[in-house]
Formats: sequence, structure tokens, C-alpha cells
Amino acid sequence: KKSSHYIQVKEGRYLVKILLKEIIYTDYFNHYIQIHTKKRMIRTYISFKDFSAMLLTFPQFLFCYRNCIVNMDNARGMENRDFVLEGGVRVPISRKLYTTVQKQYADYLLFKLSSGRP
Repeated sequence: KKSSHYIQVKEGRYLVKILLKEIIYTDYFNHYIQIHTKKRMIRTYISFKDFSAMLLTFPQFLFCYRNCIVNMDNARGMENRDFVLEGGVRVPISRKLYTTVQKQYADYLLFKLSSGRP
């Protein structure tokens, strides 16, 4: 089921499984993908193009600005052109993408409500 969906990335010398529901957002810094989870940050050396192809196949993930993807399941809302995420973390939304992101987020919330997902 949904709770068993995960991605697998290499952190240092080890392969790490990360449950999708644990991911808050990801960004790209200094040639590393930083995966911010509810417990810790995981850094992996992979191109953003390859990494985003892995995550964006799932409906809860949304590209919101250059090299950043948010998990809409962990978003508390949108405020002043930012996503407000779990723990009060704010992630900016690209001005160019704002209208599209706003619509996709609203559509996703409606999808969750209509499907009975928490």
C-alpha cells in the first residue's frame, strides 16, 4: 500500500530506503540532492534531473522552484508565495511557476478529499 512506497538512494557508501511519506522536501546544494525528512537530512550525489524523474512520478510531489520539490502531503498551505511545510519550514515558489503551482496544489487537495486520503 501507500505506506510501503519508497525510493532508494546512495548516501555515502550505503543504500538508504526512504519512505515517501517521510519526505518533506528536497533541494539541490553543492552538487548534492538534500532530502529533508521528518527525522533527518539525507545527502546523495545524483543529478537533479535523474532524481526528479524518480520522485515526480508520484502525485504528491511538486516541482516549485529551480531544483526544489515539495511533498504536498506534508504542506500546511501556501502563504506569501511560499509553501509552509511541516515544522514551519518555508519553501519559496518560483514567480514564473506560481499560478501553475497554485492550481496543481489546489487540484491535489481536491483529489485527496474526493479519494478519502488523509
